[in-house]
Amino acid sequence: MTECSSPRTSFTPRTQARQVDKIWGQDCFPIGQTVERNPPFSKPALCALLLLSLVSCSNEDEQSRKRMQEILSWSASAEMILDARLGARVPEGFTDLAVERCQKEISDLSSQLPQTPRYDQARAAAARFNGLIAAAHDEIRHGRFEQSQQHLVELRRHEAEQRATSGAAG
Repeated sequence: MTECSSPRTSFTPRTQARQVDKIWGQDCFPIGQTVERNPPFSKPALCALLLLSLVSCSNEDEQSRKRMQEILSWSASAEMILDARLGARVPEGFTDLAVERCQKEISDLSSQLPQTPRYDQARAAAARFNGLIAAAHDEIRHGRFEQSQQHLVELRRHEAEQRATSGAAG
């Protein structure tokens, strides 16, 4: 019978970290036998994991940038439709449906942005776009064209600011 001892009592702290708790299904192992333990992550595996996390963050950033481009595109569409309505170039029914669709798309895309503090500004910008679109649309419906024009100017300004700060200038 092999003499066994607990790994906690028979080894020094320096070698204890290099021991395997079980060898060949035994709860203990022969006195004085040490076995090298492979690190949980080898250098290539650790490098691959780090690279994967960087690519993942980069991919998330790229997807978020594309979402912001789409939000800006829908906002610009609503702006053009409202501007066309101001010039009586499109009917009211079309304007109502098209603006509603633009606002829905902006909201949907905004909800797809990561729910992290880093994207709070982008979500706030999307909400601001929808608010300005709704205000301009409401002013047009009530015949207040000058006020509507002011909302559209403010919308354009916010879109330009967001393009500059988000890198979504594509």
